[in-house]
Amino acid sequence: MTELEIQTLVERTKSGDRDAYATLYERFVDQIYRYVYFRVNQDDAEDIVETVFVKAWENISKYSNNGSTFSSWLFRIAHNLVVDHYRHAKTIEELTEEHQEHRADYHPKITTERKIEGDLLKEGLKHLKDDYQQFLVLKYINELSNRDISQMLKKSEGSLRILQYRALKALKVVLEDMGMKW
Repeated sequence: MTELEIQTLVERTKSGDRDAYATLYERFVDQIYRYVYFRVNQDDAEDIVETVFVKAWENISKYSNNGSTFSSWLFRIAHNLVVDHYRHAKTIEELTEEHQEHRADYHPKITTERKIEGDLLKEGLKHLKDDYQQFLVLKYINELSNRDISQMLKKSEGSLRILQYRALKALKVVLEDMGMKW
């Protein structure tokens, strides 16, 4: 879906078109879920993602496309809700092991290896600074471009390259300390 198509759906949604919003929801729900899932536990992730889309619906009239994409706006809402979640909880909760692949056609050995690697990655991410966690999840889990991340985090692309280098270096150290070899 192109940015122009997304903007058209946003404008239709602003006019009250629920079907247009449903299309936007379908387009972004998996990305938002992955972002939130790697920041909080699974049960809370589902609630937060639901809240993201409720808030987006309630505030769609306030969204304007002046330099930032709709996806950046959604990720900003998600980020704020994750921050609020931890602010209210005042503790960092463990990430659960219950994340399942939604496709049933995986070979058990491959699924098991991915599960172990995913668990190690989740554990490793917990030991990084918040801005490193956020960048790595946006870049490598949600596969967002540096341009989109730049807009969302309100940082220059140059500073993101530095952040990326430092985050990957820190993650490598943490994973090596956990016994994972490169």
